[in-house]
Amino acid sequence: MGSSLSLIASVAILRSSINDFVPQEIRSCLQELASRFSSELTMVISDSHEGSKNHLFHALMMYLGSNAFSTSSVPQRITVGKNENIKALAYGLDRNCKIVDTFHGVDMKWSYCSEFNPALQYELKWYELRFHKRHASMVRNKYLPYIVEMAKKIKDQNRVVKFYTTRGGRDGWSCKGINLDHPMTFNTLAMDGNLKQKVIEDLDRFIKGKNYYRKIGKVWKRGYLLYGPPGTGKSSLIAAMANHLNFDIYSLNLSAVSSDSSLEFLLLHMSNRSILVVEDIDCSIELQNRQAGDHPSDHDKTPRKPQEKVVTLSGLLNAIDGLLSCCGDERVIVFTTNYKDRIDPALLRAGRMDMHINLSYCTFSTFKQLAANYLDIWNHDLFPRIEKLISEVQVSPAEVAGELMKIRNPKTSLEGLSRFLESKREAAKSSAPSTSVPEGVEDEPGGE
Repeated sequence: MGSSLSLIASVAILRSSINDFVPQEIRSCLQELASRFSSELTMVISDSHEGSKNHLFHALMMYLGSNAFSTSSVPQRITVGKNENIKALAYGLDRNCKIVDTFHGVDMKWSYCSEFNPALQYELKWYELRFHKRHASMVRNKYLPYIVEMAKKIKDQNRVVKFYTTRGGRDGWSCKGINLDHPMTFNTLAMDGNLKQKVIEDLDRFIKGKNYYRKIGKVWKRGYLLYGPPGTGKSSLIAAMANHLNFDIYSLNLSAVSSDSSLEFLLLHMSNRSILVVEDIDCSIELQNRQAGDHPSDHDKTPRKPQEKVVTLSGLLNAIDGLLSCCGDERVIVFTTNYKDRIDPALLRAGRMDMHINLSYCTFSTFKQLAANYLDIWNHDLFPRIEKLISEVQVSPAEVAGELMKIRNPKTSLEGLSRFLESKREAAKSSAPSTSVPEGVEDEPGGE
């Protein structure tokens, strides 16, 4: 033990003496000479590159931090933190810590270093990667791009979904947005099962389709038209889509936008991985159906001042499907309406609204999902009676949910729903019945 301590002390003294008496230039030459005979290569990634932020450095912070507990060599010191923009805790390496990451069976030895520069009054930070020289091509062409890709996935999965609204004209979107803590997911969304699965599969194809869209020369965006009577779940579906994709929502009130140029300004200032929502598009501005011979006065009685600027149909078409639409990736556009026939077909064609989703009145399948959500039951003796009543009346899922929420006892709640449906049936007998179009989804010709 004593001899070991003596040896360590001798090495420390020798190292200090070399640093004191051997000039820096000679030491640098000796280190360079030694590196020529070394089988390892060292790569340095600084926090800045050519005067601007180094995106690879920040990708490394995220990637190595997420792997801190999953590698064979857990660092001795790990930083941890959280802010309002991320869902989970974020981990990272503390200064002068090391970690080994294995990629394709090769050990990648990372070190995190920092040093305060008193002249610049700035802390210099950098990562050092050491690996065998024969793996240089793999590191450059595969490993580093893999880190950037994985860091993006980690960031996208961990970020909090934000909700933005228009402030009017060139004032742009609300500054920071608010956290969208909406609980609706596809698991809890009351919607026809087959239709729900089609929507989920379409969203998944879209989110994985970056290379496909680039190959066919199309902007990476997807449009959805949600139409049907009030209370059929259009807003709930939008919330489920945002939570499924982890996309921000930008709620665009077209009546608050003063001109086409203001609309362009708003769309240019949307983030990637976002959903642009225009609710009740047939009511928000004067976008009449030209083929149906509609006129603004048919649906909108609001008087406008002379010379007042508004968003035009041409301006909206150019904004969502013109050259402006290529200024952003991973964009979803959602229009909602209660009256599909009031919308000009130019807005509805493939490339603008790629999928038309008809959210109609409550079906028995939808009711069973609501009963499972609100009453925790999947079957009951009253189900056949309710199935028959639902087939005879037009009732929205929102109305059914409202009845189920009144009483949490399953039997009492279902009895109350039965009476409600019976009363609607009796009330409908005095008026001519209208044909209900079943829920469904339409892919526009030429869509993905």
